[in-house]
Amino acid sequence: MWRIFVICLSLGVVFKVQACVDRVPVMKMRVSLVTMRKYQGLTNCTSDCGPLVVRPRKETYMTVDEVCCDGYDRNDEDTECVPRCADCGETGVCHSPSVCLCGNGYTNHVNRSVCVPECSEPCVNANCTAPDVCQCLEGYRFRSDSVNECEPICKVNCENGHCEEPSKCICNVGYQRDEKLQKCVPVCQDICEHGDCVGPNEYKCHDGYEARLGRPMKCDPVCSSGCPNGLCLEPEHCACNLGYAHVEQRVSEGCQPVCQPGCVNGTCVSPGHCVCNEGHAYADGSHNVCVPSCRSGCEHGFCSSPGRCECHEGYVQLTAHRCAPVCQAACGQNSRCTAPDTCTCDPGYVFVNGSTTQCEPHCPRTCKNGICSSPGVCTCLSGYQALLSFYCIPICTRSCLHGSCVGPNQCRCFTGYRPTSEDPSICEPICSQDCGHGRCIAPEICHCQEGYIKRWPTGSCEPHCQQKCINSHCIGAGQCRCYEGYRMRAGSSSICDPVCMPPCVNGSCVEPNQCACSHGFEDTKQHNICVPSCRPRCVNGRCSAPGQCDCNSGYLIANASQPHQCEPQCEKQCINAECLRPEECVCLDGYRMLPSSTTECEPICSPPCDSNELCIAPDLCELSGRRFLFKANPSSNVHHGFTRWSTLMLAVFLCLILVMFPLLLMREVQRRRSQKDKQQVHLIENPTYGVILPGSEEPLSEQEIGLGD
Repeated sequence: MWRIFVICLSLGVVFKVQACVDRVPVMKMRVSLVTMRKYQGLTNCTSDCGPLVVRPRKETYMTVDEVCCDGYDRNDEDTECVPRCADCGETGVCHSPSVCLCGNGYTNHVNRSVCVPECSEPCVNANCTAPDVCQCLEGYRFRSDSVNECEPICKVNCENGHCEEPSKCICNVGYQRDEKLQKCVPVCQDICEHGDCVGPNEYKCHDGYEARLGRPMKCDPVCSSGCPNGLCLEPEHCACNLGYAHVEQRVSEGCQPVCQPGCVNGTCVSPGHCVCNEGHAYADGSHNVCVPSCRSGCEHGFCSSPGRCECHEGYVQLTAHRCAPVCQAACGQNSRCTAPDTCTCDPGYVFVNGSTTQCEPHCPRTCKNGICSSPGVCTCLSGYQALLSFYCIPICTRSCLHGSCVGPNQCRCFTGYRPTSEDPSICEPICSQDCGHGRCIAPEICHCQEGYIKRWPTGSCEPHCQQKCINSHCIGAGQCRCYEGYRMRAGSSSICDPVCMPPCVNGSCVEPNQCACSHGFEDTKQHNICVPSCRPRCVNGRCSAPGQCDCNSGYLIANASQPHQCEPQCEKQCINAECLRPEECVCLDGYRMLPSSTTECEPICSPPCDSNELCIAPDLCELSGRRFLFKANPSSNVHHGFTRWSTLMLAVFLCLILVMFPLLLMREVQRRRSQKDKQQVHLIENPTYGVILPGSEEPLSEQEIGLGD
């Protein structure tokens, strides 16, 4: 047995590259046929030295079984070890432990032990269920212009917004959700009077109103008549100024002055101010009673008759037709003494802060961003310019791009824009998402560079390649970049092949540093080397090609039905010995090599046989009278002699009574035990030439022995 173990060990040294298996020592039993000769005790035997017979020999021996490495399985004893993977699918194969070689349209980038379908265009809100086939998630549906992008299904009103998740509406910038109305409504920073917010910071006045210039959130009523001498408070409704009344009581028309009391010989031209008819003048300082006037005038007097002027009390005659009032306190600039001790401002002027002598210009409408410099004339402040006679707007030396001028050289950007860091007068659009390989050209709108596209109207720019990148990813401008462990195929710009270092031997590179063995070859513990596969394994030889064993020197295939089993060859026949190594006979147990031979062995009897006995088998002597003696105990001098027939009868009798039943029972137990445990150790049964030993289970006759001659 130890010789067999040494042979197996030497074979393991010869094969420096072993298959991907582990070797486990086990004990087995084998049966071999041995050529034997009944030793006659003849000396100098050259031709007829006794008959030869072939006897079976059973023995147990130690050998090494090959079991699959971790990660490999074997379907049955004579098949190759195959790698084990989680799920390579119907189109993939498991080419190494936990590494699938996926079929066309499938990939193992996420989990190398599982093949999943691959879609050239990424599935958005969907799962890739088959090569280039996307299936929308629950609550999503395909966009009308795409087969790989799914949009959520909204069961609520999502106008002015976008559906971010199923039945979840996210309002656009400038809008907010009104849960009562169940829709997105615009947001305006200021309250709109007499108008509605129709868009983000966008106002629309009600019917009969118009936006105030420069303040679109203020809506003023519109009166078609213009409301002279009044103020338009409501559409087509004028409110007269103090001292004025509606014409014929129609509120939509303008207002006319009212003089109380009424004008006598005159016309009411302003509240409480009458203009005398031709040839008349105010009488006695009255503003409503006119008396005849003097042709040349009779200022501050009365015309007692046409052309004759007489001064009123408190007046002095300056000329024949003019009387001047006397004011004790002198009237200031832009005023004059119009009555005794009474100053009157010039037309277009009013008294300053309750003064009765000092006057300042008066503008009917308040000057916006300016001052009233002369009657009815507004002068704009520095940095402003007149838009209307009473309204000044700021001046920006540089035009506000995408914004409005709200102060001298001060710009305010429109909604969706912001000032640039280089020039505050230039407003740039705002994109909430980074455009990436593009630029923002309008609020939430990106313009992509060449070689990039937007997957969503408001999304960022992503690389785009017209050709499909295989084992690589698109980096933009139609260029593919190989994954780690791959390199671009010669002559191609989109296909990358795996790289194995060192190169694959007897196989092809199917994944980075992963080789797939060619047909008839199998994996080894060195990932790049595949060795020929022979099943069953070659014994006393090596597998030189798939299914082909080359025997070692001195060995040949003795049985064509077992082309893997190489047996040692001895040119001369081994007698009472076995050919265990080429040209080397090894004596059976209880035998020793004849001094003059290298192929025949003689039995050993211990103690030696007597002078009248011959050693015909190990520890078995034969008398010259054809009786057999068995040396059972060296210390005993008792010899049991039996004739051949008496021995046979006694053996038969003993077998029937004492041996047969226990023997059958023992064999049945051993048979069942051997089926359950192949590693059970069996005692070696040494063959004899056929002599009958006391207690032997198989008595043999000379006729049975002679069958081998």
